Amino acid sequence: GAAGAFQIHPPLMHMTKGEIIRKGLELGVPYELTHSCYDPTPEGMACGHCDSCLLRLAGFREAGVKDPVGYADGA
Repeated sequence: GAAGAFQIHPPLMHMTKGEIIRKGLELGVPYELTHSCYDPTPEGMACGHCDSCLLRLAGFREAGVKDPVGYADGA
């Protein structure tokens, strides 16, 4: 191709949240060390009600796996 041309390969783009969670589990992602919260508590706990928390929780539900992190609202 032309000089400076590049391609973007977004491997997760066509996967559902549940499929992404399952793939992460297959690859050994330490989900217990992660959260996706937009508004964590001062202690770093995920809120459980922002859009990002709700999407993450839905992904774990779809994957049939319990999210290993604690949520401030008990989600």
